[in-house]
Amino acid sequence: MYISHAIAVYLASRGVYANLPQYLAPFQDIDFPSSTSAKNPLQWLGANGPWYAGPNVFGISPEVPRSCHVDRAAYVSRHGSRYPDQGAYDGWVSMYERFQAANFTTSGSLSFLPTWRPVLTNPEFQIAMENPTGAKESHDLGYTLRTRYPDLYHEGDEFVVWANNYTRVLQTASMFVRGFLGFAASQKGSVISVTSKGFPAGVGDSLAPSDMCPNFKDLEGGDHKSTWDDIWTPPVQERLQALINGNLTLTVNDVSQIPYLCGFESHITGRLSPWCNVFTDEELKQYEYSQDLRYYYGVGPGTELPKKMMTPFLNALVGILQDEHINGTKADGSTFELPKLLVSFLNDGQLTELVTASGVFDDQSPLSATEKDDDRLWVGSRYVSMRGTIAFERLNCTTESDTLCTWGEAKSDNTYIRIRLNDAVYPIPSCKNGPGSSCKLSDYANYVAKKYASEGDWITNCNVTVTKDTPTAVKGASFFTDLGKAWVSQVAA
Repeated sequence: MYISHAIAVYLASRGVYANLPQYLAPFQDIDFPSSTSAKNPLQWLGANGPWYAGPNVFGISPEVPRSCHVDRAAYVSRHGSRYPDQGAYDGWVSMYERFQAANFTTSGSLSFLPTWRPVLTNPEFQIAMENPTGAKESHDLGYTLRTRYPDLYHEGDEFVVWANNYTRVLQTASMFVRGFLGFAASQKGSVISVTSKGFPAGVGDSLAPSDMCPNFKDLEGGDHKSTWDDIWTPPVQERLQALINGNLTLTVNDVSQIPYLCGFESHITGRLSPWCNVFTDEELKQYEYSQDLRYYYGVGPGTELPKKMMTPFLNALVGILQDEHINGTKADGSTFELPKLLVSFLNDGQLTELVTASGVFDDQSPLSATEKDDDRLWVGSRYVSMRGTIAFERLNCTTESDTLCTWGEAKSDNTYIRIRLNDAVYPIPSCKNGPGSSCKLSDYANYVAKKYASEGDWITNCNVTVTKDTPTAVKGASFFTDLGKAWVSQVAA
C-alpha cells in the first residue's frame, strides 16, 4: 500500500515513524588513533589531517528535522587526502639530508629521528596525487551520500559530478562516482572537468575563479600568523631540543613541520606516523590555531578580496536550489536533467572562500594574533580537512495544517535550507528560525544576493583585462547547466 509523503510526515509527527534511520555507513570513515603524547593527534591539523566528522558545536541534530524531507542537496568538497606537492616534499628531503649529515643521538619521543626518512616510495609518480586514504575518503563519501539520500537518485539514471581541472581533484571526483554508483559507474557515471584559467569567457565561472583574478593574492595569514608562530613555536623548540644530544639543532621551521608530517605520513601510509608521538594535544591545538590564522587572514573573513571570490558561485548555486527541475545542455546539444544531488570538487582555498561566503561564520570576531581563543567558531580542522565538505540541503517541510488538508504531496511553500560542514549543522546567525535552525530558502537567497551586490563588480574588483569574450557580469556557475562551454569537458569516471 502506497503512503504519500504528507501522510508519512503526519504519522511521524504523531510518533508513528519516530525512529531515526540506522545507517550502515560509519559516522567516522577514518580511524583516529591516539599516540603516546596526544589523545587526538590527527584532529588538530587544520588542512593537513584526514577527513573527520565535525563536532556538533551547536547541538543541532544532523538528522532531517521532523516533518521535513530533503528534496535537493548540493555538496562541495575538497579533494581527498593526498601526497605532498613538490615544494613540501623537497622540504622533507632537505630535513632528511640535514639529519643524516649530523652526529647526534635522541631520546623520548624523538628516538625515531636517526632512522627516519620520507615515506614516499616513488615520488615521481606520487607527488601531488591523491593517496590511498584519499581514495577511501572519496569512495566512502559516494556510498554515504547514496544511502543518506536514497530519494535523490533513481537506479539506472545517469549521474554526473563536477570537478576543478586539477589532477587530484579529478581523481577524488572519479572515486566518489565509483562509491556512489558502484559497478555502474563506468556506464552511468561521468565527471565534468572545469578549467579555471585560459578562457576569458570563463572569468568568474569556474570552481577556482581566483585563477583569473589578477588582483587576487593569498596572504597565507600574513603578520597574524607569523606573530602567533613566534609565540608558540619557541617553547616547543626548546622542549624538543632537550631530547637531542649532538650537533643537530631543530629550527623553528622543523617544529612547524612536525604536525604537517604527522598528518601527511599518516594518511599516506594508513598508519599513525611516529611524528604524531612528538606534540602534545595542547601543542597541536596551537598549531591548529596557526592554521586557522592562515585561512582566516589568507582567503577567509579577514581578507578584503579573497573572501569575495566564491560569492558569484554561491549566488548561482542558490538559484539552482530554488528551482524544482532544471535542464542542462550537453556538449552535443542534447538536454539532461540536473541531478537532485549536485556534487562538485575543488581545492582548499576555494572551499574556504565558499564557506566564508555562506555566512555561517558571520558572528566570528576577528582572530587574535597573540592569544588563542579556545571558544572560537572558526576552526579549519572542522571543514577544510582533507575531503572537507560544505553541504546545502533543501528541506521541504510540512506543517500539520498542510498535512490535514492535503493527502497528496506536501506543499512546497515551506522550503528551507541548512548548511553542514563536515556533516555538522551550522546555522546562519541572522536566519535560523526554520526547522532544525534552518533558514527559509527565499530568505537565504535574498541574503546571498544582497551580499553579492554589496561586494561590488567582480570583474572590476579583480582588475580583469576585458576582451571581446569577457562577460559583462560573471555567471558564477553556468557550467552546471551548459556542458558545451570551451572550458568544460567530460572525462571518464
